[in-house]
Amino acid sequence: MTASLVQGRPWDCFDAYLFDIDGTLLHCADAVHYFAFCDALKQLSGRELTLEGVTAHGNTDVGILRDALRLAGIAEAVWRPRLPSAREAMCRFVEAHRAELRANALPYVPAVLEHLRRSGRTLGIATGNLREIGRMKLECAGLLDFFTVAGWSDEHEYRADVFRAAAELARSVAGSAAAICVVGDTPADVLAAHANGLPVIAMATGVHTVNELRLHAPSLCLSSFAELFAVPLS
Repeated sequence: MTASLVQGRPWDCFDAYLFDIDGTLLHCADAVHYFAFCDALKQLSGRELTLEGVTAHGNTDVGILRDALRLAGIAEAVWRPRLPSAREAMCRFVEAHRAELRANALPYVPAVLEHLRRSGRTLGIATGNLREIGRMKLECAGLLDFFTVAGWSDEHEYRADVFRAAAELARSVAGSAAAICVVGDTPADVLAAHANGLPVIAMATGVHTVNELRLHAPSLCLSSFAELFAVPLS
């Protein structure tokens, strides 16, 4: 093992871990989730809309809908009351197209999760995905069974709130004084962890580079999960 330290503690010696999904644990080589957004936006606005101009990486599903509708000039009074039904419609869309999902675990992710599970750590999810969509992605990638707690965006518009909810659940399992570490791949993950006073490992496995992530002062920043095991990627 490598001696990578997170706030003076070996990276694998926290009581609980909260992982982002997209770009951190897995990559989706399909557009099912994207078209679920488009379908929901049409229902909320009454016309065809896309995610052009919307920051999706590090956002929440609810936040993405909000930002797309604001860019389109749709009054909040029009769409906000219908948001619960739009969330449900997105999940139904992905379920209907489940066979088209192509979610693949990123290199060394299963090994890292298995190592932490064998060590008795509590593993959780902290993601901008809606619950059912996130669970379908994780199941497709063969990762769902690793996790016992999760924070989703169904009831949380902002990432910091998702992380707060996930941390509360993790402490309910691992103990009220549990040391929790976040693992994510965007500046938004780092900032949400900071907002909750949590150490964070930033992984440059998504769209952001190591240098971009380091600007936000993560506790540890790596280019791949392989670095945690001190072995080169093949």
